[in-house]
Amino acid sequence: MCLVDSGTTNSILRETKYFQTLTKRQGNVLTIVGRDATIVGSGRATITLPMGTQLTIEDALLYPDSTRTLLSYRDIRKNGLHVETHEEQKEEFLLLIKNTRHSKQLLEKIPSLPSGIYYTYIKPVPHVAYKIIFQNVNTFQTWHDRLGHPGIGMIQKIISNSHGHNLANSKFPESTDFACTACATGKFILRPSYLKIKAEPFKFLERIQGDICGPITSSSGPFKYFMVLIDASMRWTHVCLLFTHNHAFAKIIAQIIRLRANHPEHLIKSIRMDNATEFSSKAFNDYCMTLGIQI
Repeated sequence: MCLVDSGTTNSILRETKYFQTLTKRQGNVLTIVGRDATIVGSGRATITLPMGTQLTIEDALLYPDSTRTLLSYRDIRKNGLHVETHEEQKEEFLLLIKNTRHSKQLLEKIPSLPSGIYYTYIKPVPHVAYKIIFQNVNTFQTWHDRLGHPGIGMIQKIISNSHGHNLANSKFPESTDFACTACATGKFILRPSYLKIKAEPFKFLERIQGDICGPITSSSGPFKYFMVLIDASMRWTHVCLLFTHNHAFAKIIAQIIRLRANHPEHLIKSIRMDNATEFSSKAFNDYCMTLGIQI
């Protein structure tokens, strides 16, 4: 026995024999008694009404503990049928009608109870096999923990190269649908990066850092490169434009001479640059060594 209910959004069935595909899942549905009912799964189901009309329900809910089987008006309409009420000898019926080009075809005549609820009887389609798909994140989470938190690709390789189980790759979710808190925590860097220089100088011009940037995509006149010099303590900055890399040596020497003349009380002790050719030449090393500057 099945109640035809206009208030339910999904048809609720109590047996798996009506289903063609069944996906295991967990969820709650609100019934008329006001409590949350836990469903077992959902999928495509096919039912047959007393006059031989077959209805295919794309998203039917499997709830074995339900007291009644419910057929939704929405699923009736999705099968191309129209619902009309009809009264005959003071008894009300629900008519399922299919509109043709020239007339209306009566397919089912559903009676009503004294309470006004429409009811009918359903049966499964004979010789139809159903497939149960246990595709849920909880199953994948269990095997993900047992195997030491491997990725989805590694689990698929383990399954394909293992025997004695009934698992399949299609039972596991996509990588975008699954997130492991333990894996995310393990990949997260909690500690700061190690500092190569543990003690920062506090005096002005004790250490100067610099680098060359370029070539500039939109050149500034004839200049295609620029060099930046920064003091490590007070963040003093100097920017100079360059024609080519070869002019970097002359520019930095000119800047050192200018700083020594303007700030004689502050000595330049070290200059830190990258290992570019213009900063690793013998002439540059000899000049810095003469002034007592460490490179």
